[in-house]
Amino acid sequence: MIELPAHLHPMVVHFPIALFIMALVFEIVSHLFKQVVLHQTAVCLFVAAAILTPLVIRTGIWEATKLGINHPLLDEHRQYASWLMWFSLMSMPILWLINRGFKRYFRVVLILCLVVAAVLVTIGADKGGRMVYEYGVGVEE
Repeated sequence: MIELPAHLHPMVVHFPIALFIMALVFEIVSHLFKQVVLHQTAVCLFVAAAILTPLVIRTGIWEATKLGINHPLLDEHRQYASWLMWFSLMSMPILWLINRGFKRYFRVVLILCLVVAAVLVTIGADKGGRMVYEYGVGVEE
């Protein structure tokens, strides 16, 4: 079996955080400057973040189990991450269907999805950051 690095979660967790937030930024800027390429970039970033999220969550579960972490803040962090994962994964086929049949509503639904994802990822990241910086969870002594 392949041995993964001890702290893989902190190494990969920042990718979906940045991708979800930047997807929202690109979509807003695409509206302001009427640039289709920025809209397309936002869609690609959202899809990449949604696909990466389950892998990142798995690394977090693996690390929490390996380190024997049991903390109430971890439960909240895990809950927001799970909501984000399921929301983003479920929104992709919905967005695809809207794009196929109701194109004029696609951008409105996309921006709503991006706002929800950005809120969930921000709250989840805050919980994870608090675990590390306030309680030293996963930090070697």
